[in-house]
Amino acid sequence: MHDQPRGGAVAFVASRPAWLTGQALAVLSAAATITLLGLALRLHHIGAASLWSDEAFSAWWIHKPLGYLWTDGLVIETTPPLYYTLLKLWAGLFGNSDTALRLFSAVAGTATIPVVFLLGLEIAGPVVGLAAAMLFAMAPMQIYFAQEARVYALLPLAFGLALLGLLRFLGSAGRRGAQADRGALALYAAGMVVLLYAHATSVFTAAALAVCGGLVLLRTPRKRAALRAFILAHLAIGLLALPLAIPILAQAGRHDLSWIKPPDLIGLLSLADHLVVDPVTPLRLFRLTSILALAALLLMAAALVPVLRPHRRLALLLVGVPGTFLVATIGVSYVSPFLIPRIIIWMGVPLALLAAMALVSPAPRWIRAGFALAYAACILVGMNGVYVRTLAEKEDWRGLMAELLPRLGPDDVVAIGPDTSLLAPLHYADGAFNDSVRQLFRWYPQPHPADLYTPDHIIPPVGMSTEALAQEARSGRPVWVLLRATDWAAQKDAALATSRPPAEVDRSHPALVLLRW
Repeated sequence: MHDQPRGGAVAFVASRPAWLTGQALAVLSAAATITLLGLALRLHHIGAASLWSDEAFSAWWIHKPLGYLWTDGLVIETTPPLYYTLLKLWAGLFGNSDTALRLFSAVAGTATIPVVFLLGLEIAGPVVGLAAAMLFAMAPMQIYFAQEARVYALLPLAFGLALLGLLRFLGSAGRRGAQADRGALALYAAGMVVLLYAHATSVFTAAALAVCGGLVLLRTPRKRAALRAFILAHLAIGLLALPLAIPILAQAGRHDLSWIKPPDLIGLLSLADHLVVDPVTPLRLFRLTSILALAALLLMAAALVPVLRPHRRLALLLVGVPGTFLVATIGVSYVSPFLIPRIIIWMGVPLALLAAMALVSPAPRWIRAGFALAYAACILVGMNGVYVRTLAEKEDWRGLMAELLPRLGPDDVVAIGPDTSLLAPLHYADGAFNDSVRQLFRWYPQPHPADLYTPDHIIPPVGMSTEALAQEARSGRPVWVLLRATDWAAQKDAALATSRPPAEVDRSHPALVLLRW
């Protein structure tokens, strides 16, 4: 895609290199080994933590008929139906245990590693390809979401395929005596469609890719002849994604997204912290890990200056696409907030490529060494977060329900906190609330919107005020209230202000609180 620079450690090539057979075998063997390492990292402790609320939603939603997922469900659920469709098919083959549901994400995350290798190979040759694959394989954010039964591990894979197709298409466009690579353009279009059907915020990712790819074509006179095919591809992408437009617009301003706040300095620092270090940094470490993440990014930028300065078209794709996405999403989030760190997980692909190029750039050795040390520290701290802190930070519904169910009497009142999902405790309830076996209640200290998601196999929860719960306790009925820790923090005063405060406040299960009157 780019003219080859004279000198320097990084060689950007216009076509894929023709290696000797032995060299090719060695490189491919190394890439396969890195991929297996990435798989091992994603499988390690994959079932150790309980499913949390969002994962429990995935486990429940895939039991809906496929027709429902792609019609009524498309309007109800904020995540488009592609992931749930794939997970439904996966669960049909491998079961719906916690580990089986998460395994789909682990496979998707692992499949991204060879794509990152191919991207590095396309841009700068086998050394950068292998280094980028290794960095992506070890990236804590990628490992963390590869161990969740949620859509996020699918985003880097789709983005990587789209970027690979775009790079190859742009590289072939304007090449003397050759036509633009239509197969590469088809790969780009397929990756874009998967992105759009994987997550609603991918509209911004796809737009950033399209704008930056179009600018590369416009800025290079000999490539402009390929602009017509590029535009036609986007018309096809738009038509294929058109069914998503109405649901996405209809979901703007929903009350169940009100927990997302407009961007502030802490929120913006969290983006860097999650992407470079890990997504489970507790508040007591946030300041230190943010400094570490920013230091690594600044050193990487310094190392990349001599590499990207003469290759601005490459910078437009690897830096411009994430930058365009951030500018757009931050701006829109001041009006309708939706920017949270996990939606930038796809940026792990360009980050790994840029980090690999920084490690072998012609920048001064002290800059490269400083970056290598800072980035290694980020990975080590992040690994500790993924494998150790996750167990202390993720909702332990499995443990709480295992403790609660044997203690329940036939007349006990069981209520769920006002902003706590029904689905996670029901996932581990072993049918204790199915049909008319036991009535569930919903604690409402203040007026609250009705539940959006209520399983068909239970009686819809009945709302109860704080005083009504206390009255049940005074009448001699044991009362249990299950809450997420954030829910308890918001409702603690209401619970303790009753004429009869709870006799037991059990916080022994991570991120959860169990009240007993």
